[in-house]
Amino acid sequence: MLIMADAIKKVLIVEDDTDLRNVLTDRLSSYNYKVLEADDGEKGVEQAQAEKPDLILLDLLLPKMDGFKVLETIRYHSEPEISNAKVIVLSNLWSNKDILRVKALQVDEYFVKANTNLEDVFDKVKKVLKD
Repeated sequence: MLIMADAIKKVLIVEDDTDLRNVLTDRLSSYNYKVLEADDGEKGVEQAQAEKPDLILLDLLLPKMDGFKVLETIRYHSEPEISNAKVIVLSNLWSNKDILRVKALQVDEYFVKANTNLEDVFDKVKKVLKD
């Protein structure tokens, strides 16, 4: 008889701020998520394609490829496991233009870093992943 292990949810953090990325990783790992990290947009896309995460925490101001391009690349990917990934944006961009541009690409939440308590981010992650 085969016993299937519960699927562990995968969270990809695409964030160039090492300190913030470490805080997010430590906390999300404590919830028993498999946490993947990328410190630039290109690595974020590579990780998303290779690992097919359930959720992506995405900064918009990133080296090599900005978060807008990362999000477009993911959303227009041919594999539904990638294109349908849940995405929470965590950025310091707060103009209506930026927010509308991102929301048009079907994000699950948009947090402005300067105005956000990280507990709200963690609560939203758990809600999105239905844990």
